[in-house]
Amino acid sequence: MKKMIFLSALVVLLAGACTNNPDNTPSNDVPTIVTNGDWVVSYFWDKTKDETHKFSGYTFTFDDNGVFRAVKQAIVTTGTWSVNSSQTKLILFLSLADPLEEINDDWIILERSADLIKLKDDNDTHLEELHFRRQ
Repeated sequence: MKKMIFLSALVVLLAGACTNNPDNTPSNDVPTIVTNGDWVVSYFWDKTKDETHKFSGYTFTFDDNGVFRAVKQAIVTTGTWSVNSSQTKLILFLSLADPLEEINDDWIILERSADLIKLKDDNDTHLEELHFRRQ
């Protein structure tokens, strides 16, 4: 009986150790996701229409020090990015030049994965949505 209890306890302990190992699961932490690789805008809805085409040719990077870059044809525009403490908002600021100024905002994070981040404007009256896809 003691052997059975010991084996049961060992199985529970080992199963818990395997499922809680952070090295075996990808991180869902926003800073870890965005700072890994280059990103493109795969979708941008602005109030009444799809304006994804405005970001064609841009590549975006998020440095771990809060620097946000947009690169198009060797022209680099630098800004900042941050995440609020609850990781529910991604705050972006780039240039005040069109079209980059259109993504300056506090974006609510709708969905995040290793290859896709879906955002929507935190102001419900603006009806804006922005999706970044890892390149």
